[in-house]
Amino acid sequence: MLGPSRPVPRVGAHARIKHFGGGSEQATVTAVHDEGRRLQVRGEDGELHEFVLSQANARFVSAASAYGPRLELLGEPI
Repeated sequence: MLGPSRPVPRVGAHARIKHFGGGSEQATVTAVHDEGRRLQVRGEDGELHEFVLSQANARFVSAASAYGPRLELLGEPI
């Protein structure tokens, strides 16, 4: 039986926030809404960020700005 081709968003999953310009930071998923299409994550500095699944490219993008950071799901907590 085949599973998902990429990590499914779950509370506690590890993620990476990729900032515009090349920087990145580790994050943890703190909330999952709209059947996994809207996520809230906490970055390394404790700041909360919200991301939505883009219909155009199926990637998580900042809910605040189209030019903001992107989110990469890394998988389950260790």
